[in-house]
Amino acid sequence: MSTSASPWRPRLPLPIRPGSADPRPTGATTAQASAAPGLPVEVAADVAVAPRTAARRRRGNRPRRSPVEWLLVHAAFALALLFFLSPFVWLLTAAFNARADYVLQWPSPWTLDNFRTVFTELDFSRYLRNSLIVSLSTMVLTTITVALAGYSLSRLDIRRKAWITYSILLLQTMPLSATMVPIYGLARELGLRNNYLGLILIHTAIELPFLVWMMKNFFDAVPRYLEEAAWIDGRSKFRAWFEILLPMARPGLAVAAGLSFLSAWSEVLMVLVLVDDPDLITVPFAFYRAARGSGSYQQVDYGIIAALGILYVIPVLIMFFATRRLMVRGLMNSTRGL
Repeated sequence: MSTSASPWRPRLPLPIRPGSADPRPTGATTAQASAAPGLPVEVAADVAVAPRTAARRRRGNRPRRSPVEWLLVHAAFALALLFFLSPFVWLLTAAFNARADYVLQWPSPWTLDNFRTVFTELDFSRYLRNSLIVSLSTMVLTTITVALAGYSLSRLDIRRKAWITYSILLLQTMPLSATMVPIYGLARELGLRNNYLGLILIHTAIELPFLVWMMKNFFDAVPRYLEEAAWIDGRSKFRAWFEILLPMARPGLAVAAGLSFLSAWSEVLMVLVLVDDPDLITVPFAFYRAARGSGSYQQVDYGIIAALGILYVIPVLIMFFATRRLMVRGLMNSTRGL
């Protein structure tokens, strides 16, 4: 009976006489053996070199850019970077400039008087407290609501569920200014003007349509057999949702929390409509009042505006860096099911 020849025959190592020097390079034995354990050293050398050779071939197949193309690409990138960073550079320089102007200029001398004015004359600590109360409460309420609503649309059998899902997403397309008058009338009838509860509920309602759709897609991506295994193990639907599904949907919850906080933090239209009490003014409305100055838009204190801008951005940056990894994962997976 004939046997077919093997398409690949490993080369056997050559014997080395006792006392003679090893012809292989120093360090090659350990590296090659670790790259392909269980094979002769010569075969391991071929296995270890093959990925590097393939990488060189891929680099060699890449089209080479001409110097002009390289220069144009980097020049366009530099211009875009300059365009987006210029406002932040102005913000940093004008906040510490006693004679700040709308043009970019280096502070001479550096001063903290603008920040002192913000906290003493403008009472920024009160505005900051109001914004934090409204934004954090909106974030918590929105995250809990979208976690429950997204699970319901993903797992429960509801008649016309597709219609309901797309109707919820359709609400996101309605401009907020078109609903300003009915929101004002409803808030006045329910006693939700000039209090935190009205701002929190309305901000939550504004953010719910898109975030509910997004959380539904996250729960759709979780395999059903994990939840069914929890039921067989004796857990109720609520415990399975809380112990199994929520931990796997943490990136989506991070995105919902971040977007709801950012929206409530920067929203100013509803504050203008629902709040008349000076004690409930938030930070965005403080920008409006600071820009008006003494009643005329021609008299603007740019140093105060810049100091307010820096203090306004700090909580957003803290929220971003605290949840950046989960938010990136969530934003990358948020389009599943679309």
